[in-house]
Amino acid sequence: MKKFWVFYILLIFLIPVLPCAAFDDDFWDEPIKIDEAAKSQQKAVTDKEFNSVLNFFTRKKKEKEKKKRPKGAPIGPQLPEGQTPPSDSNVLPVKYDDYPTVMIPVTLITPYGKEIEPGYYRILSVKTEDNLFYLNFYQGNQLIAKIRAYEVNTDHNQKSINYAKIIPVDDRYINVIYGDIDCNIETRVDIKQTKY
Repeated sequence: MKKFWVFYILLIFLIPVLPCAAFDDDFWDEPIKIDEAAKSQQKAVTDKEFNSVLNFFTRKKKEKEKKKRPKGAPIGPQLPEGQTPPSDSNVLPVKYDDYPTVMIPVTLITPYGKEIEPGYYRILSVKTEDNLFYLNFYQGNQLIAKIRAYEVNTDHNQKSINYAKIIPVDDRYINVIYGDIDCNIETRVDIKQTKY
């Protein structure tokens, strides 16, 4: 019997008190009142507006990620770790900042007839399986020209390990010297002659 009384008392305290208005018939018959603040809300957003805002934030996110990219990151398409690029690849497989930049003031012509316009170029040496050396001229991640070079036994009194330099010889050609930890090479490149 004591258990019954304890249960009865607990039941009384556990039943929530219902609002008095819930028992009033007039309460349910009145129309729902519209909040005045809800009337002053903005109009619905269209798909076009939504997409333009979404594109704005997507573009900002990409710009932020681009700024976070460390300087000297490899340029061009990235290969899985441990995989080497094919030998005919036009992509620098190493960090862009590791190789010297030269400024070419005149239009040059390679032995294959390709022109190298005036501008700034990153230079990278390439050694083939036949032990032949080439100098690759890059602008950005694009290979502009590939010129055969010859190994020399001098570092041309340069103070850094990685160096490249344009040395004017006369009005017809220039010498390009290049050195890194693996080689010291140089080549001769003809200057494009202008006809007056």
